[in-house]
Amino acid sequence: MPNKLKIIERQNSALQELNEIATISDISPIETLRKALEIGKKYFGLEFGIVSHIVGEDYTVDVQSSPPETLFDGQPFALGSTYCKTTLEIDDVLAITDVTTSKYVGHPCHRDFNLVSYIGAPIRVNSQVYGTINFSSAQARHLEYDKIDNEFMKLLARWAGSFLERQSVLDELSLAKHQFEMIFENNASGIILIDENCQIITVNKRFCEIIGFSKTELVGHNTRIFYIDDISYETAKQKIFNTDKSSYLNLEHQLKRKDNKLIWCEFVGSQIEYKGYGNAMIWSILDVTTQKELQDRLELQATTDFLTELNNRRYFTSRLEEEVSKIKRDKNSTTSLIMFDLDKFKQINDTLGHLTGDFVLKGFANILKRNLRKTDIAGRIGGEEFAMILPNTNLKNAAILANRIREEVSNQTTKIDGININYTVSIGLTALLYDDINSDSAFARADNALYVAKANGRNRVELN
Repeated sequence: MPNKLKIIERQNSALQELNEIATISDISPIETLRKALEIGKKYFGLEFGIVSHIVGEDYTVDVQSSPPETLFDGQPFALGSTYCKTTLEIDDVLAITDVTTSKYVGHPCHRDFNLVSYIGAPIRVNSQVYGTINFSSAQARHLEYDKIDNEFMKLLARWAGSFLERQSVLDELSLAKHQFEMIFENNASGIILIDENCQIITVNKRFCEIIGFSKTELVGHNTRIFYIDDISYETAKQKIFNTDKSSYLNLEHQLKRKDNKLIWCEFVGSQIEYKGYGNAMIWSILDVTTQKELQDRLELQATTDFLTELNNRRYFTSRLEEEVSKIKRDKNSTTSLIMFDLDKFKQINDTLGHLTGDFVLKGFANILKRNLRKTDIAGRIGGEEFAMILPNTNLKNAAILANRIREEVSNQTTKIDGININYTVSIGLTALLYDDINSDSAFARADNALYVAKANGRNRVELN
């Protein structure tokens, strides 16, 4: 009985040591297993301790605790040359006190490696056989293995299996975390995570490249740092946090880089619950400055007359249609339409050439631009014909402007290649009417007024 109590005490001490090493966080998983093997060696009084990984007929020493220059981690063996093959076949604890007096006499492990005493058990990870945990020695053990030893061996195998299982989960989590960090950090889009107060939680490398600030300069700071002004910041903030949590938000903002360069960015994001921060917002961001500039150039080309840089006929007509619709909604609104035609322009082209004619057209367009208010719209209708829309302007005030332009044209001399050119302009003027079906009606009246100005001697303003 006293011997049995000592054995149980030794077993409990060994189990306590196992529990203690399992809680140590500053040693690697391999060293944790090695310490467990050292506890097992001490308990059984044997020289070698091994955690093996077995796949098919391949036996690999995962971790070992052994005399110097005998075994090493990762050492391969043929499964058939080990006692562990029998351990897996019986799927239970295999205990050999002295192989020379057992039924395993002549076993390859004794013949090839001179191992006389052995005890081992299968390790299972996620219900699948992983390998074995085993202890052995070149000398026979002085005590016969008993049921208590077998139970302790099973406990060791379960402990090792549980440890490897936990480690497998941790490895998977670590791999998943590493993969996420790789994807997050090296994403082609800029990514930013902000809390409900627009404080920056984290950003990736691409976002820093887009905005010109380092991660240290951004994390913990407010997103106001890269907005142009308070108005644009507050507008963006309201849009972000007034959006349904289940919805994705797609926005386009102009931001200010650290070097004060303005850039256009497309934001796609949604609200998320983020531990420790409550409601947060994650954004994927693309720098669309180049595309935006290209789009603006294309839109400008689509709406602008190439020669004069005034609005082209198509865009001018669409704006006139808007004014006609406004008159129909509000009878009290007043909008005037002016049409211009350069007098005897064909003669300039025929005698001085088209390049000179183009120079004259651009000069007249510049006169119109100088006389435009912010709300006015000017366009080249075709050839030497131009037009202006004057919102919120009655015929009397429109006529004053028309005459001012006419006088400026007739009083100026255009000099080209040493040649002085004088020209005049005829002008037709009308007001948009509630009864106008569309812009064609207004164009027709202004054109009739222009015809009258031409017929009455040119260089004059006529109203219709």
